[in-house]
Amino acid sequence: RSTGPIFESPQLTNSLFQHYWFGNMLSTVAKRTGKLLCQPKTLRFLTTAQDELVLTSIDEETKIATLTMNRQPVNSLSLELCGAICKGIKEIEASKAKAMILTSSSPVFSAGLDMLEMHQPEEDRLRKFWTALQQVYIDLYGSKLATIASITGPAPAAGCMLAMACDYRIISEKAIIGLNEAQFGLVAPPWMGDLMLKTVGHREAEKALMLGTLYSAKDALNVGLVDEVVDGKELTEKCILKAQEWNKIPVHSRVASKMFLRKDQLDHLVETRSKDVDDFVGLCLSDPIQKG
Repeated sequence: RSTGPIFESPQLTNSLFQHYWFGNMLSTVAKRTGKLLCQPKTLRFLTTAQDELVLTSIDEETKIATLTMNRQPVNSLSLELCGAICKGIKEIEASKAKAMILTSSSPVFSAGLDMLEMHQPEEDRLRKFWTALQQVYIDLYGSKLATIASITGPAPAAGCMLAMACDYRIISEKAIIGLNEAQFGLVAPPWMGDLMLKTVGHREAEKALMLGTLYSAKDALNVGLVDEVVDGKELTEKCILKAQEWNKIPVHSRVASKMFLRKDQLDHLVETRSKDVDDFVGLCLSDPIQKG
């Protein structure tokens, strides 16, 4: 499958090495703090094959896990990648990890939906695809883990959703992010639009959704879409340090607070899930979308 017209990047052949490097950063000395982040021997890989759509690892001492999206070249969200992300989250939740860093083996965080999933699709697969994307949102937004988005590069559309579904977002200074569906004649689903509204506020969300705004890293910080902007070379270290900070909070109180704030939103999607799938399928199969 190819990945849609929004972003392209060279095929990466060393994604497993990059994932190992990200994990190995846990065993380095943070320059600004002088503190050892972890011991190398405590790093355990849950997946190791380079062709895996998702790579997962956990440091058993710091209780920090890493989930690396690995669908080259731009992590466009297919049915299979959505399933792999959900599986990875569940595997990490079943471990002793308390925090998870969501990142990418590509210079692109995620280019959003795989457009080929929506081009002349079989209806049965289309329904499975949208259901799988819903599940990614449910599993990530409702995870008991403290989740840190390491936004390595562009995160348009559903890529932005992945970042917003995390508890804390750190973006590379050269990245862009936003729900830009309107620019392509599409509409963000209600649950995704509501996530934007809760993240940046009503008026900013109105403008962003109707205009299909893609924010620079600086502008995203100014409107509250992300929490930090850093030099790309510092992104990994900053995410690890932030995960350590979140790990200091007692799990039961952090999870209770998260669910108090998010339960209604998650429950609403679960209750309206079938209708949301029907609406999406109807829109995708319509002539304006298929002929556009």
